[in-house]
Amino acid sequence: MLKNYIKLGIRNLRKHKLSSFINISGLALAVGCCLMVFEYAHWAMHQDAFNSKIDRLFVVERMNDKNAEQQYYGDSPAPMGQALKNDFPQVKNVARLNYTGVVIKQKDNVFSDKVTFVDDDFYKMFDYSIKWGDKKNFTDQDGIVLTSELSEKLFGHNNAVGNSLAIIFTVNGKSVSTNFIVKGIFDRYPSNASFGFSALVPRSRMASLGITKTADWKEKSNITFIEIAGESALSSIKAQDKKYVDLYNIVHPDDQISAFHYQPLRTMNFHSYKVAGSYFNTMEPIGLIMLIVIAISILLMVYFNYINIVVASASSRLKEISVRKVMGSSRNQIIFQFIVENLIICILAVFLGLLLAEVFFFPWFSSIAGFDLGTRFFLNFRTWLAALLLILVSALSAAVYPSFYISSLNTISMMKGNAKMGSKNHFRKILLGIQFFLTFISIATAIAFMQETKQIKHKSWGYQPEKNVVVNLDQTAAYGVFSTALQQQQGIASVTGSVQPLGNYSKEIQVKNEGKTSRVKSISVLPGFIGQLGMKLMEGRDFGEKRLSDQTDAVIVNLAFLKMMNWTTAIGKRVQYLDHQYMVVGLLDDFHYESFEYAVAPIVLMKAKPEEVKFVYIKKSSGLFSNTHQGIKNIWQQLYPNLPFDFYDQDQVFNGYFRGFSTISEVLTVTSLLMTLISISGVFGLALIILGKRMKEISVRKVLGADLVHIVYLIYKEFLFALLFAIGLGIPLSFFLTRTMFNQLSSASEFSLLPIVWSVIALVFTTLISVSWHITKASQASISKYLKEE
Repeated sequence: MLKNYIKLGIRNLRKHKLSSFINISGLALAVGCCLMVFEYAHWAMHQDAFNSKIDRLFVVERMNDKNAEQQYYGDSPAPMGQALKNDFPQVKNVARLNYTGVVIKQKDNVFSDKVTFVDDDFYKMFDYSIKWGDKKNFTDQDGIVLTSELSEKLFGHNNAVGNSLAIIFTVNGKSVSTNFIVKGIFDRYPSNASFGFSALVPRSRMASLGITKTADWKEKSNITFIEIAGESALSSIKAQDKKYVDLYNIVHPDDQISAFHYQPLRTMNFHSYKVAGSYFNTMEPIGLIMLIVIAISILLMVYFNYINIVVASASSRLKEISVRKVMGSSRNQIIFQFIVENLIICILAVFLGLLLAEVFFFPWFSSIAGFDLGTRFFLNFRTWLAALLLILVSALSAAVYPSFYISSLNTISMMKGNAKMGSKNHFRKILLGIQFFLTFISIATAIAFMQETKQIKHKSWGYQPEKNVVVNLDQTAAYGVFSTALQQQQGIASVTGSVQPLGNYSKEIQVKNEGKTSRVKSISVLPGFIGQLGMKLMEGRDFGEKRLSDQTDAVIVNLAFLKMMNWTTAIGKRVQYLDHQYMVVGLLDDFHYESFEYAVAPIVLMKAKPEEVKFVYIKKSSGLFSNTHQGIKNIWQQLYPNLPFDFYDQDQVFNGYFRGFSTISEVLTVTSLLMTLISISGVFGLALIILGKRMKEISVRKVLGADLVHIVYLIYKEFLFALLFAIGLGIPLSFFLTRTMFNQLSSASEFSLLPIVWSVIALVFTTLISVSWHITKASQASISKYLKEE
């Protein structure tokens, strides 16, 4: 019996090639997309899951209330980890991590990287796979542990354990070269690790190198991990950690905190986007939610397409079913026949979807996301479980309604042609309306993001980043010597510098004015920095090259600072920083010193000393772009042959943010194209079946004098309700959805009706295109061919 059902199902596939192709290809696209999103969601929600102690590991963070909101900071006092371990028996282990920039030298191989100082407990708390070396030697004072990637960069693919490695640290402005012995090599870094490192060195070496005093509450650790018996043990720690808050605040009068926060490592990746100075991978929940919604929307669209076509096709098989019932088939057999036929389609679609996911969706997603999920797709049990569920859900959802309904119809009525499946087709129209609605939303959001991406890329930065090359000045390199040599280089217009980089990082300080305390950002710059970068000075003056008092008495603020203080003018006003009073000598128009994700916040510019400069800004002359970088590099190598040349173009500092927006735009564009394609194919297949059932009616109308306009109206009337429903519901919802997303991602978005207008045009146009071929066929069809039947 089953064999006959399979044969019948294959025969129907061959008989209805076009509708079968539409169903299988649509389902395959949806399955491939859903499996990719399913794997990404699993990867995102299982960060650091390779650690056996994941549920006992917590990250210590500082917290304060800033502008009525909780602000988190990723670092914590250096002594706090050990203090927690000493004071609370629930704290089993503590691992503090400090990242420091170094120069690594192995023979002629010299480059910049970061070394991470870690406590010995780190190796007890985390389960990184070891490629070479003995774990008990990792804590040796002269030892260093490398990642597989760094080891291959230095020593190739050979076992590097026992090799010597020179690390050049910068301590108090001087280079300190120290030799380390490689004690171990980690295996390939897990793709789902939420934080990274290149090389690990015992934390105790920080004191011996003179880098920091680990017992000083002024010093900080970049990350502090604690291992406790369980989350329930946190309550006793939180109840008694007020003394640590007081110890911190005593030595940080300008950086007060309200509490310490203990974040579970398991959910750290969904929390880190709220943390200033976090070293963890950042993943905003809205991104994951958006992908899940997209996958579900595509799947629903395909299901609705599939169900619509199956139901419409089933209504043309009433006489076939009546004959089977006359020949003795039971209702259960007819139901089973429909289920088997749909199972064949769904099995083919799911396996094609698996292939699409492996060949197209995963490589495409990895290329735009910039990382690999590390999934062996076809060897993954989750993949096959998800595929099985998709097959069952797809087959049953499409087969249940027509099989149960048709099998219950009266045999004689079906034989006479009196039985019909929902003459008004309300069910079909509702499904089609939802399908059009989802297509409308996808087109509107894609166009809105493309428009927003274009606007953001062309938005004024508030200064002129073009033609400025920024060189990261090693602490042992002198700004004066370097800048003097640069100014003699042809193609260089001017040179200036800053202590903090513009666009990547700014110091946060606490200032006072008339009893009001405010936390603001701060950058220390040299005289001429404002002019070279093309910032707009609205009032006052720049720092003076020969005004020594500017070093200790003058600041320049931006317009946002003026508004925050409710001043009418800034010049001559005084602000207190630490125990010193500064006079405002200049007012700048707002400029973007941080990502466009945030509105421009108040900032204070202070005058830097040349010996403090860490970033050199070199402005290139017009028309001399081709070899200026090489000229700067040549000067650097002449002055500092043992230091790597680290530079970037200032107009590239926000590329990561722009790339993120472009990635979202690309995902939404591909989604809208997929949904539009699915919508076109679905409407095309549905129109094919509907027209096949109504050709005799159309022929009669043509005999009675109906013209082409009437026939066009007759066919499009089937889709009019669905179109109006989609547009009426889609316009307000698409506006709300795009506004919500932009509020999360950008402070610069502006309202525009263009996405909505284009979405309406696209939806109507795709419907016209989908049905136009059938209208042409109906108008040219032979009347006698359909009227002579029966």
